[in-house]
Amino acid sequence: MMDERNSPDGQQENESGGISRRDALKYIGFGGGALLVGGGAGVVGYRKSLEVNRRESKALRKLKIVVAGGSIAGLTVAARLLRAVPDMEITVIEPRSEHHYQPGYTLVAAGVYRPDEVIYDQASLMMPNMKWVKDYVKAFEPDENRVITEKGEVISYDYLVVAMGVQTNLDSVEGLRDALQTDHAANIYDVQSGIKFKALADRFERGKFVTTYPSGYVKCGGAPQKITWLTEDMFRRKGRREEIDVHFYSPQASLFPVVPKIDKIIMPMMEDRGMHNHYHTELKAISTADRVAYFEKRLPDGNTREVRQPYDLLHPMPRFQTPKPLREGPLTAEGIGGQVEVDRETLQHKRFPNVFAVGDCAATGAPKTAATIRKQAPAVAGNIVDVAMGRSLSNLYDGTSGCPLLTRHGRCMMFEFDFNGELVNEWIYQSTRETRLWWNFKVHILKQLYRNVMINGYV
Repeated sequence: MMDERNSPDGQQENESGGISRRDALKYIGFGGGALLVGGGAGVVGYRKSLEVNRRESKALRKLKIVVAGGSIAGLTVAARLLRAVPDMEITVIEPRSEHHYQPGYTLVAAGVYRPDEVIYDQASLMMPNMKWVKDYVKAFEPDENRVITEKGEVISYDYLVVAMGVQTNLDSVEGLRDALQTDHAANIYDVQSGIKFKALADRFERGKFVTTYPSGYVKCGGAPQKITWLTEDMFRRKGRREEIDVHFYSPQASLFPVVPKIDKIIMPMMEDRGMHNHYHTELKAISTADRVAYFEKRLPDGNTREVRQPYDLLHPMPRFQTPKPLREGPLTAEGIGGQVEVDRETLQHKRFPNVFAVGDCAATGAPKTAATIRKQAPAVAGNIVDVAMGRSLSNLYDGTSGCPLLTRHGRCMMFEFDFNGELVNEWIYQSTRETRLWWNFKVHILKQLYRNVMINGYV
């Protein structure tokens, strides 16, 4: 039985900051139902299944589709195709036996989810008619229409879907690897690190808590903010806040520069809670001996200066990179950080028309989140059918993405925005306010939609 405590508005909540899963469904009520309809509008954006006629089905079942990557992006595309043509030949290359619900890493670090709640058996997520090659990709040979695995298997394809994601680059910050081995630093980009961060934060009583944000593309750009908000709130609820200084460092010009309306909402909130924000400032090195983080600050005149920040608890964010077969292979191009070179609307490769990319590894400029994949995956599946049938590509990704911004235990805001940095979901009930409704939607509902809707190809 979960312990109970009083919520900020005096109502009883469980330790996860929300009500029960059953009551969460009741609480969301009409609002949650409204999000599940409408052909793609709203935070969830349900889409009807991919439809093909008998002639198309007969042609498609002769094709060989290879999906490189068995996380949410690759599985959603594969499942959507198989829903349309159950006997289509689809091979998924994925080395791992565990599938992680990555949007839950922050909630593990905040003590809302247990670690086992974000780990699935990979085999349980694979549809029976998917062929699983349990290996790493070693190289892509798009001129030959084949993929080479680490074990030397050569896999040919008619169409390739690249869904290999991005990963942290622990060598991007001097001293980062050493810092993460100490009892004063951890981040939230895998399960074990999240467990460690929670343990460190739980026993942290006084001193300087420092969070950093990297330059370049970021997996879930809101995650460093979320853990800062939630940890600050935990300090406050446990009566420690007066003894702790909270610092957030970012090379960006503001907290959420891609969407000015979000900036206007959240920047005053951070200031009201006494957090120190440092912009145009990027982490460059960490000295574990004296617990000091060194930053480079860009000045208005174009010059830079070093900033020295002592810390007692550090959440350091390295830069991100694509896996080696992508960043050093033929599918990328100059100036896009090793990502797959695709048209941002069709997700089709710019040089290899039978290659598509989806999710974090695709160079679309969109945020790297599950919310982005929700809209990209149907476009990729539909466009593969279009190309195979000799049609013009008719399925366009519109740039929509989203961020459930957790601002305190039991409170969340739900932002959805497009390529132009415009909010597109302001019409949805209280989406730009801190509410328990959106907390429960994030904690209890989105995880179920990920597991039972997206991965099964229904979105």
